[in-house]
Amino acid sequence: MTKATDQALTSIASLVIGMMEDHGANWTKPWKDAVRRAGDPISAKKRVYTGVNRLNLGLILAVKGFNSPVFGTYKQWQSLGAQVTKGQAGFKVIFFTPFKVSDAATGKDKFVPCFKAFTVFNADQVENWDGSWIEEDDAEDVQQWNDVATADALINAVGADIRYLNQNRAFYSPSEDFIALPLRQQFKDDSGFYGTAFHELVHWTGHETREARSFGVRFGSDDYAFEELIAELGAAMLSNVTQVDATPREDHAVYLNNWIKCLKDNPKAISKAASLAEKAVKFVTNAAAPASVEVTA
Repeated sequence: MTKATDQALTSIASLVIGMMEDHGANWTKPWKDAVRRAGDPISAKKRVYTGVNRLNLGLILAVKGFNSPVFGTYKQWQSLGAQVTKGQAGFKVIFFTPFKVSDAATGKDKFVPCFKAFTVFNADQVENWDGSWIEEDDAEDVQQWNDVATADALINAVGADIRYLNQNRAFYSPSEDFIALPLRQQFKDDSGFYGTAFHELVHWTGHETREARSFGVRFGSDDYAFEELIAELGAAMLSNVTQVDATPREDHAVYLNNWIKCLKDNPKAISKAASLAEKAVKFVTNAAAPASVEVTA
């Protein structure tokens, strides 16, 4: 990675750490609220941001209070006849493109990711934008959020073995590949149910027959804490996808110190966590799609 990319990831990790320190276990709420208010972050090319950019720009919407979800580079805004307002500071996004190299061992070409950092500005920071977009031959219309009723349909259609039990524990068992949830009426409210159900659904995607993630062997281990961070990010994304409130379980607060330490020690970890969370969300929404559940991720 380039120095600029490293700096961008450090900046993103610092933003996430700040949210965790300020808001505790409910650190994703400002992000979810901002996305509901403004929309999912999209580029001036009318493309939805993904991975760590989706997380980063969503948090920026919350911190800065922007009303528009649209971001573009200085040149992109200029190409649309707009101008970034003097004195405005931009925000870093990271993209990678496949770069072809020759494998010395096999003599064959292979592709490796080449990361680049760019600075973008929100539409609220520019003047004279008429609402037009940069046209691309393969550009797709931005899909809109779905109705609240999507949440139950998605949970029921995804195909996971979910067992509702009269007990106070919620967990996913990788060895037996099932999700255990308390009875619906045992939750204080719907937001508590969805927060827990979405979290466990993301864990479910990590099974060796699906996304094959490492769950960690014990509570408090680095792998365990990292998987919990993926599940927390994924649950927030599913909350945005379905447009329902999803409150994290109170006991998730025990992971905060692990997450903060992880991100301070290795800022690049936030990019990997966000990417894996998004893959998990896409797995869930794609698994539900055959049942005609209209979802976007």
